[in-house]
Amino acid sequence: MKENFIKYGLLSTSQIGLNAHIPAALQSKNSRIVSISSRDRKKAEYAAKKYNIERYYSSYEEQINDPEINAVINPLPNSLHCEWTIKAAEAGKHILCEKPLATTVEECKKMIDAANANNVLLIEAFTHRWNPHLRKARELILSGAIGEISTIDSSLSYSAVDSVHQKTDILGNTQSNIRFSKDLKGGSLWDAGCYAIYAIRFVLNKEPIRVLGISKDSGNWGIDTTFSGIMEFDGGAVANIISSMEQPFRCYISIRGSKGRIEIPRMFEDSGPIIIKMGDGRNNIDERIIAIQAPYRFIVQFDEFSECILTGKSPEFPPEDGLRNTAVISALYRSAEINQPVLLN
Repeated sequence: MKENFIKYGLLSTSQIGLNAHIPAALQSKNSRIVSISSRDRKKAEYAAKKYNIERYYSSYEEQINDPEINAVINPLPNSLHCEWTIKAAEAGKHILCEKPLATTVEECKKMIDAANANNVLLIEAFTHRWNPHLRKARELILSGAIGEISTIDSSLSYSAVDSVHQKTDILGNTQSNIRFSKDLKGGSLWDAGCYAIYAIRFVLNKEPIRVLGISKDSGNWGIDTTFSGIMEFDGGAVANIISSMEQPFRCYISIRGSKGRIEIPRMFEDSGPIIIKMGDGRNNIDERIIAIQAPYRFIVQFDEFSECILTGKSPEFPPEDGLRNTAVISALYRSAEINQPVLLN
């Protein structure tokens, strides 16, 4: 590959692509978004002109077969991640796939197999693992700074019920919110709870062995509008997660150990604080606040993925990591369905 940057094609005109991936690529040292596609030609053309993108396509198929593109970004609805990731791999494109990697373990395996068979890279676009706050928390936990971990709480909640049928696309047309679509694999756990689950797995550097989930559908949409789950880890740590699409915004993680606790009250903010409280079992005797400034995590993700493609470096987080997160989410959904705990391998 002669260029010192990777040429990306953006599949669809989704909001995360327009609002996050495009601005990040403009600031990346080795990544360029050179094309965009939509099944609606007008949307693709409008987006290309608005964001100064070289080419546009009225089909995903035509885009992934463009020989000028090295990689694709797949921010399609959850139900389409597997299909178009495999097709992109078969077309020889590296794939940066939005979370969740897929909605079943079997789909994840098919995607990983397709990437391996076609000698392309595949990673799940979970940007908050680049957040230095979570990395610092994991470092402190693994060093034993707050002792033996007993409980963790994490949540991502927001309010979207008012926009079920009132979201607008790039052209200003009203459309249904895919988060409330059963067919497109919507739901609060897939959309928001996945972040809380990932954050817990990341800071502990462990996988849960048993889960219990409770699901609530407040509007008979056929998906969970709120989900509450418990994860048990080898060694005894218990983690609680809450995801909701019908609450005021909140995104945090709180980790409690035998010597103290770590709190990240604004888990998505690159410049938010880490609060460390150490105590004697009755009263806090020390509180330390660490403020960390960080680059935009979408830029870091682009830089890392493109470097892997250009140099042959192995990704820090291979697609199997996405498979494991999907396995936990699937187990939580299964638990809610059968109303009893589910064991994980």
